Amino acid sequence: MTGVVILYYPDKATLISNINTYIHGLDKLYLYDNSEDVDSKLGIDLSSISEKIVYENFGENAGISKRLNQAIAAAQNDGADYLLTMDQDSSFKSGDFERYQHLIYSNLTKDVAQFGVNCQPEFTKPNESSEIAISLITSGSVISLEYINNIGLFDENLFIDFVDAEFSYRVSNNGFHNLLFPNIILNHIIGSRVEGRSLITFKKSMRIVHSPIRVYYILRNGLHLYFKHKGLTKNQLNDVRRSIMVIKNDFIYNKNILSVVHYAIIAIIDFTINNLGKYR
Repeated sequence: MTGVVILYYPDKATLISNINTYIHGLDKLYLYDNSEDVDSKLGIDLSSISEKIVYENFGENAGISKRLNQAIAAAQNDGADYLLTMDQDSSFKSGDFERYQHLIYSNLTKDVAQFGVNCQPEFTKPNESSEIAISLITSGSVISLEYINNIGLFDENLFIDFVDAEFSYRVSNNGFHNLLFPNIILNHIIGSRVEGRSLITFKKSMRIVHSPIRVYYILRNGLHLYFKHKGLTKNQLNDVRRSIMVIKNDFIYNKNILSVVHYAIIAIIDFTINNLGKYR
């Protein structure tokens, strides 16, 4: 099994700590750095962690999908059977990656093209039964490389958000499965958390908000999938709609509300004129 982590100005200490929770189970780990500024010392420090690590900085942010496709090509060239895809801020609890690999290699469900773990145990109750999922997030997923020619690569037009969902939909629509293991919990950060008061109950609770540019990609790509992507099922369209709705808190609780509205308007315009890829 080969792995990849796509980096963007990572905190080195945190990244190293996270990598150490799974690198022992990999044959090779690619670190693809999307940071625009090349930090040669970071590359040296990360490469020194293990001889399994291959670090590369491209001097540009080319998005998630392009780097995932590069990792697929590299893993195939290595002769790997599976590719683990991780975020820089994600990690496994002690012993969980070994259990995860055991579940993958002993899996009896046929035609599984992608395996995934539980990144939101507050919503997905941990249990010992695996389940077929509509979509899986990139972080913590393991792609079975033998099916890539049937499914196709990640859509580079989406750049960042909905990249994993769109790939998951194609997995299902080509007759394969996304298999989730709810009992493997991934330590994963989703957006930023701020305290907000409910407009209905007036009670305070923590809400997830995003950077304005992420609001742009979530809205633009979500609208593109919902209205212009061909062949999605009713359940998949519902999944897209649910995923778009995560930005509702940004219009209520985000401290950069004017910037959020600005990027949301541009997202709608770019969706309308079919302007995809990297925000310009």
